[in-house]
Amino acid sequence: MAQFTGRLQGPELQPSTVLIDIADGRFRVSAGRVQIGSWPLAKIHAERTSIYRFELDIAGDRFDFFPDDPSTFSSEIGAIVDLTETKGRFGLRQRIERVSNG
Repeated sequence: MAQFTGRLQGPELQPSTVLIDIADGRFRVSAGRVQIGSWPLAKIHAERTSIYRFELDIAGDRFDFFPDDPSTFSSEIGAIVDLTETKGRFGLRQRIERVSNG
């Protein structure tokens, strides 16, 4: 089981400090003692949009999540990084191209 604290915000959600549990193929979100929801992990789409920010698609709703431990969260959730931008996400594209060409 992995637990992550951080700030979650969305179009109809004020920024809130939440706890995300990832275990047994489930993605669970709670705020304090309030359970916000639980979804199959396979239904969560996560994209890393900056060093500290992840865009989460949870059951068709989009949220921004700013975890306290972005690297571990990225590995655990299996976040993708979109490298189609010309500059790349936070310099990652340039570093990959340098390694590939060098």
